[in-house]
Amino acid sequence: MDKRDQALKVHRSGKRMVRQHGAANVGCLFAMLFIIIVLYGGYKFGPPFLDDYQLRNATVRIAGYAAAGVLADTKYGTFRGRGEIEQIREAVLLEALDLRIPLSRENITVEKEVGYIFISLKYIVPVILPWGEFNWNFEITVDN
Repeated sequence: MDKRDQALKVHRSGKRMVRQHGAANVGCLFAMLFIIIVLYGGYKFGPPFLDDYQLRNATVRIAGYAAAGVLADTKYGTFRGRGEIEQIREAVLLEALDLRIPLSRENITVEKEVGYIFISLKYIVPVILPWGEFNWNFEITVDN
């Protein structure tokens, strides 16, 4: 061994250093793979999660307006009256269609009492993955 190799092996403290050729490359590879998986998961599962959040907020707003007696929907006009069940169901369905959420009328449950509105939604969003399809079940329950 020449002096240069010996200098590389000996640390300033006098202890011999162990060479770890390739160990950093394997760790970097796993870190990059992890980052790619997290980003891909965010790309595939983020939009349905955000759409569910927006539909939940819209459903809370609709329930509040219906309980107050004016079911206002700024995008599609205003329903006057005491917030009848079909009008509430229609307003929630229009919000879901606006967000491109696959929700049907049969999956919207509305119960109405004096000053109280209970809305429940169930729907499934298919998420297409390289190895198959994942059906993500969502359930929203709102009362005022």
